[in-house]
Amino acid sequence: MPTKTHLIANGAIIDDPWVFIDDDLPLGDTPSIISLDRLKTEADALRSRNAKLGVVLRTDTQGKTKLGEDVRELAPYLDMLSIIAIDFPVYRNGRGYSDARILREEMGFDGELRAIGEVLFDQWSFMARCGFTAFEIDADIPLKTFNEALSELGEAYQPASDNQRGVLWRRHGL
Repeated sequence: MPTKTHLIANGAIIDDPWVFIDDDLPLGDTPSIISLDRLKTEADALRSRNAKLGVVLRTDTQGKTKLGEDVRELAPYLDMLSIIAIDFPVYRNGRGYSDARILREEMGFDGELRAIGEVLFDQWSFMARCGFTAFEIDADIPLKTFNEALSELGEAYQPASDNQRGVLWRRHGL
């Protein structure tokens, strides 16, 4: 049985207007999240679509290589996307952190970055630092717990997509 989740964005639980659509199902008029394969295959037709579009990036072996889907394959389609959902298939798979930073820092994506899958308490603040703006988490976790976790680490040791430069940089006046 799938775990019930809720979506948190901007410090609040929100209703999710997005629908994940399997590759073999038609797209309706609702905001839809599709696979990278479908995005690449149907890109021309999808460009003329009126409803918002998103993509899910798989970071496990469901992708093309054993390293998962390559985030850089999204480059030609970023102008079409309002949301990119990055799947964390297990808590110990950190590829999604790198993908988020690449999307924000190198590719300039400014839409919603959503963490889905095994999105756990001790990772939320790191995910936010990498550029995630929405989190699909277990529905049993109170919003207060989530918000406390985001502020649990007051100092950073390395720079990231957020505005914190890191302790070392501040100590040396950089």
